[in-house]
Amino acid sequence: MPSAQIDGAKYLLPDEPEGAMGVIEARQLSEDGQELVLVGRIGGAANPWVEGRAAFTLLDPSMLVVDPEEEMADGQLCTDDCCATERLECTTIVKFVDASGALVAIDARKLLGVSEDDMVVVKGTAKRDKSGNFQLLATGLHIRN
Repeated sequence: MPSAQIDGAKYLLPDEPEGAMGVIEARQLSEDGQELVLVGRIGGAANPWVEGRAAFTLLDPSMLVVDPEEEMADGQLCTDDCCATERLECTTIVKFVDASGALVAIDARKLLGVSEDDMVVVKGTAKRDKSGNFQLLATGLHIRN
């Protein structure tokens, strides 16, 4: 479907869904196909966006990304290779899918009006592959003020 015909409003939730958990907890507890509500900050990668697709990296709300030149404290990480393992444990990819389960072919920033560092609550289904990699196939998003 051409991006001009995709209505992003159908993915925006006027109220925050209940039962949100952070990315770290969801990685540990969720099973493939489980309905989930995640809370986190868009980010956790040098470029958190999947260009031309409604997908982004979501960072656990307990974590902050700092400049690689800064000294890091607990709950902080950078986007350099030195923090790659830590980032894997506290981030996930969120992919917005349509009614048929296909990835929406429009940039998340355009579709949803979101920006890097926005705190969001996302509703969807856990997707785990055979290697245990975790993603969220999302159907709705609420931007926290």
